[in-house]
Amino acid sequence: MRYKLVAFDMDGTLILGNSCWGVIHHRLGTKEAAIKNLKAYETGEIDYREFMRRDIALWRPVPSIGKIKDILSSYTLAPNVRQVVGEVLGRGFQTAIVTGGLDILANDVAAELGIPYVIANGLEVDRKGYLTGEGILRVEPRQKDKNLIQLAGQLGVSLEECVAVGDGKYDIKFLKRAGLGIAVGGDPELARVADVVIKDFEQFPQLLNYLR
Repeated sequence: MRYKLVAFDMDGTLILGNSCWGVIHHRLGTKEAAIKNLKAYETGEIDYREFMRRDIALWRPVPSIGKIKDILSSYTLAPNVRQVVGEVLGRGFQTAIVTGGLDILANDVAAELGIPYVIANGLEVDRKGYLTGEGILRVEPRQKDKNLIQLAGQLGVSLEECVAVGDGKYDIKFLKRAGLGIAVGGDPELARVADVVIKDFEQFPQLLNYLR
């Protein structure tokens, strides 16, 4: 099989840290309250749109999108990511970020790494650039497979020609839907469904010989 598209999760995969939402909560002092929202989402009490709405409502006083962007600007790429993505691009693969994280961060990460396609969630703002309290839902974290299907269709690539790379339980359907699913790190749930499990990106270049 000749693979054509490599799609990466972002938080915990391309960059360190499990959640850019968590980074914002940590900075604004709303981490404890946010845990309740996450539990409500994970148990099915609320959907992801409501999860975003409740999380954003915690941020007081209402921040500007510029402040949120500034909070997220200090991200750190995971070790060896720059080299890995560069090698993937150099070999002619299409590349994408598919994340339940925020587009203001995903776009910066993509620009730094040279990744052309980004699918991520957003924050609605008013005319003055302040958050309205609503999120822009593009990626339901547990249903990234739907985004992969859509992107593959847009690029004229079959799902069997896709490689999905993720790190956690929200990436299960994402990896299962792709022709090749690569789990990075030690999440046991994801490891059970992945075709390949690697400890970190130091091992990823060895896989490139098989992405043909």
